[in-house]
Amino acid sequence: MMIDRSPVKPRGFSTRDAAIFLGLSASFLEKARIGQTKTPGPRATKIGRRILYLREDLNAYLDNPPT
Repeated sequence: MMIDRSPVKPRGFSTRDAAIFLGLSASFLEKARIGQTKTPGPRATKIGRRILYLREDLNAYLDNPPT
C-alpha cells in the first residue's frame, strides 16, 4: 500500500492565517467579525471555541470584495 505524502491543505484558517491569505490585518478581521468596521469582512465560522475562516469563504470574499 502506498502512503500519500502530499501536503494537506487546511479547510479552515485561523484569524492570523486568514489575514495573511487575504493581505489584511488580523485586527481588521477581528473587528469586522463583531461589526466594528464599516467594511464587512469574510464570513467566519465558530467551531467549539475556535474561530475559523473557511477557504471557500475567503475565496468568495476575494472574488467579490465589498465596495
